[in-house]
Amino acid sequence: MIVGDDAHIVPLRIFFVDLNRTMWASSPTAFPWRYPVQPYSSYFYERFPGWEAVPVAQIAQFHWEGTRPYRPESYAALCGVRDAGLMARLWSFEEPENLRCEGTERDDPIWQDSCLELFFQPVPGREEYINIEMNPKGVYLSQFGPRRKDRVFIKELTDFAPEVLPFMPETSGWGVEVTLPEALIAALYGTEYRIGPGSFRGNCYKCGDKTPRPHYGALFPVGNPLLGFHNPGKFGDIILA
Repeated sequence: MIVGDDAHIVPLRIFFVDLNRTMWASSPTAFPWRYPVQPYSSYFYERFPGWEAVPVAQIAQFHWEGTRPYRPESYAALCGVRDAGLMARLWSFEEPENLRCEGTERDDPIWQDSCLELFFQPVPGREEYINIEMNPKGVYLSQFGPRRKDRVFIKELTDFAPEVLPFMPETSGWGVEVTLPEALIAALYGTEYRIGPGSFRGNCYKCGDKTPRPHYGALFPVGNPLLGFHNPGKFGDIILA
């Protein structure tokens, strides 16, 4: 959903969240979403229980469609947990007949499967970004670098790793929860990193290059097909408040 230059309250079609909840968006270029910073809890590593309080955004900007467009209804929610890290929940109501889940090992070509992805630049002023691409089994690919052609697997840079857990929505479809520890982000960027109010840039995607009906959905519009999803110039602003 794109809104005008003035700030608006944007009601969303959401799942697992009260339908009266809202989030703020500003301009079509910045298009920031505000997410809460949650207090640390021991439940953080056991599927953070506070998702009902976290606003949800729909992944609804689809690109590079053929003659039979396929747009599975997909969503993303994100929060920061003090003294722990960033946590995201992504899910899709992709039909079973379109599911592909061939990747079984970390850093397999997960984008070929039914895939949910999180790309983000958590450290302001740095051009490097993290990409995490996940299939319905929770198998993931994770990389770091400044652009599409200069990416390095995170496992080659640090022993810290994302934590990815698959889950099943209550009705149908599939989803994943991903945790990015503060220590992982600090190690990749070579700087101290602490969760707190502020903003960073990123995007969320739903895709599946080798599914029966390939599709390429994004939270923020992407643009250039040569760069594909690896286009940090088109990332949107994500605000932790």
